[in-house]
Amino acid sequence: MKSSAIAHSNIALIKYWGNWNKVSPELNIPLNDSVSMTKYGFSQNTHLQTHTTIEFSEDFKENKAILNDNLLKGRDMERILKIINALKKLKKIDYKFKMISFNDFPTQAGLASSAAGFAALTIAAAKALNLDLSQEELSTFARLGSGSAARSIHGGFVYWYRGTSHETSYAEQICGPNNFDVNAIIAIIDEGKKDVSSDLGHELANTSIFNTLRVKKSHEQADEIKAAILDDDFNKFGTIAENNCMFMHSVMMTSEPALFYWSPLTLRVIKKVLNIRKAENLDCFFTIDAGPNVHCLCRPENTEYIQNMLAKIEGIEKTILVKPANDSYTTNEHLF
Repeated sequence: MKSSAIAHSNIALIKYWGNWNKVSPELNIPLNDSVSMTKYGFSQNTHLQTHTTIEFSEDFKENKAILNDNLLKGRDMERILKIINALKKLKKIDYKFKMISFNDFPTQAGLASSAAGFAALTIAAAKALNLDLSQEELSTFARLGSGSAARSIHGGFVYWYRGTSHETSYAEQICGPNNFDVNAIIAIIDEGKKDVSSDLGHELANTSIFNTLRVKKSHEQADEIKAAILDDDFNKFGTIAENNCMFMHSVMMTSEPALFYWSPLTLRVIKKVLNIRKAENLDCFFTIDAGPNVHCLCRPENTEYIQNMLAKIEGIEKTILVKPANDSYTTNEHLF
């Protein structure tokens, strides 16, 4: 009962921030629908992916999970068990497990490592347990570990329905990676672990006086950006994504206590993107998840030029080129 899987991180275009309080918080059901692009890094040997192997056996005496050579305990193990216990219940077995996982990009740095990690875990565990689940069903189980992991089950552009229950809060693909031409350049400002993890930050969302308005507007923008993707309207797509990003960070900054994921360099990158758009008449837009690093969205033909512009900003550690990824998948390359 052993399997391996590879999953990619995603960048939220319509953000997920805060969980719906009318159901159990264990379900990670969001306050609003969200939309994302699953990411494949194609520069500097960084593919923005997680490779996970898991094995279940009646011979194992305890559960063991290792990420990037570090033994996971406490909250990290609790999140893993939320997925594993739900899948084992479905299979009606109670074997212990061993899991080894590697990220090829920084963990908990605002680059959606948890999305890739829990998506890979879900796919590998379901395969090892010989469960025949659709991608939409897999997304509901991945969501238990990290809400955004629901979106990383799919490649391309993805819509996550808030829903009202475990079964109805799922993600589905809007279109494949080759159906909408967009790249991103990630300006890496800080690869270190952020002070407040996203799952803890979600608990503060409703302390901001602006969050109710953000949720209402995000529902509307999710439908609007889906239409822009299907219509190949890049300007509308980027404008909505940038606007929604500002909504989320406004909520973060006005929460109690306030969350400031940006650094001064983050703002410099934002201003550079705005300047490129205004002074050089190039369609490029920024979006930022829960961290300091900035994603610049652009058409593929402008990627190299914009990358060079961002790389010249003093203090930028590196840039990562990104395009839409394919679906997450199982692999025969086991880590143990």
